[in-house]
Amino acid sequence: EDQICAEGPESIAAIMLESIVGAGGVLVPPDGYMEGVRALCDKYGILMICDEVMVGFGRTGHFFGFQHFEGVIPDIVTSAKGLTGSYMPLSMVGVRQKIKDHFWKNPVGWGATYHAHPVAMACAYETVKFMLKEDILGNVNKLEPVMLEELNRIVLKHDSVRQGRAVGLFGCLDLVNSQGQLVQQLGAPSPPEVQLLRRAMREQGLFSLFRPPLLHCAPPLIIQEAELRDGFRRLSAALDIFDDEQRRIGFSNLEEQSRRSAQPFFSA
Repeated sequence: EDQICAEGPESIAAIMLESIVGAGGVLVPPDGYMEGVRALCDKYGILMICDEVMVGFGRTGHFFGFQHFEGVIPDIVTSAKGLTGSYMPLSMVGVRQKIKDHFWKNPVGWGATYHAHPVAMACAYETVKFMLKEDILGNVNKLEPVMLEELNRIVLKHDSVRQGRAVGLFGCLDLVNSQGQLVQQLGAPSPPEVQLLRRAMREQGLFSLFRPPLLHCAPPLIIQEAELRDGFRRLSAALDIFDDEQRRIGFSNLEEQSRRSAQPFFSA
């Protein structure tokens, strides 16, 4: 709020944030945070925009991620991936009635070449209809405890995994090296041992959003329990190889340190 006042509320068009941080590590805001942002936006007449490209359409167990937060309704919501199950490229922007009414009366003079493409729209319609008919949200909520259980098992078993977290069928693991430090800085070149893990995962038939040190776990929302557990079994097998390599590197580093400390030191 101090920052809003310092900048001047009249100079701020909107506050945009992910309802649940996705590619940054599946980070759920602490209790009261999103509610507080909504209250500040209401107080100062600022639009609240929720980015739900990753968490929209059931990924977290609610149709939209903002539904996890009591009384929070954004003024604008953006989403994409789950809208068509990624079968067709389509994104969406949803707005509250007052914003829709404004642009209905004051249309802007622009458009998009593939806006509301009929094939993509038909795909989205069938996808959403299938989600409701087959109770996909129910499946996500049923499997959330399994997701948490398997992630916890991974954390307890593997020295290379610092911690994990999940909401719905959206999870993430934080990977560390033999010194307990993150395996690499986000966006930095991957060291050989990280490339080894990538190969081990491919050999296990796993495809993941892997942005070291963040390893995302986002299975299909129609997955069944046996398939989910099998996926984590495969991941554990890949992490076994990664653990062994980390231990080898750590042991080599200790040997090198011991060798250097054993060398005589001469001073003039």
